Amino acid sequence: MKYSFLAAIVFVCAVVSGLLATGRTMAQTAPAEVARSLGAASLKGTATARLWGKKLYDAELWTASDGPFNQRDPFALTLRYAYAFSADLLARTSVKEIVRVEGGRVMDHGALEQRLRSCLVDVDRGTRVTGVSHGADHASLFVNGRKTCTLTYPRLRDRFFGIWLAPTSRDARSASRLKGQS
Repeated sequence: MKYSFLAAIVFVCAVVSGLLATGRTMAQTAPAEVARSLGAASLKGTATARLWGKKLYDAELWTASDGPFNQRDPFALTLRYAYAFSADLLARTSVKEIVRVEGGRVMDHGALEQRLRSCLVDVDRGTRVTGVSHGADHASLFVNGRKTCTLTYPRLRDRFFGIWLAPTSRDARSASRLKGQS
């Protein structure tokens, strides 16, 4: 009996240290909107966004498979906010980040900014916003599990989700962690 208890502790320590080393997280239950959209969703990775040491949000990337992340496959990105932000600020900042990641001009994405303003809501601490990619040009947005809209925009998957997942995102290390690559 004494050895089985010790073996269990050693096993748990080995699993936890392996998870920490790979950046993987223990099994978690997917938010309802993720499960409805992807089926048996697998948590690929997590990251926390900070500005001047203050946490802005926690992010989770969910996929429909356990294999390596492939942006062409269905996925969902969930953000849980730590502060209140207006929908206007979220939409404007999203477009600015798209331009920063891919180049171009903010004015070239006015239609996307307007669509984002109509989809997003003002968020408070604890608000969960989930984007589900349905292909290269389509995504659905959910706020606290409630679908707010379906967006269609050229290269939306790469542009919008690239804010968090592109190698040129503001935090490339977090992008790698989200994709389960570090």
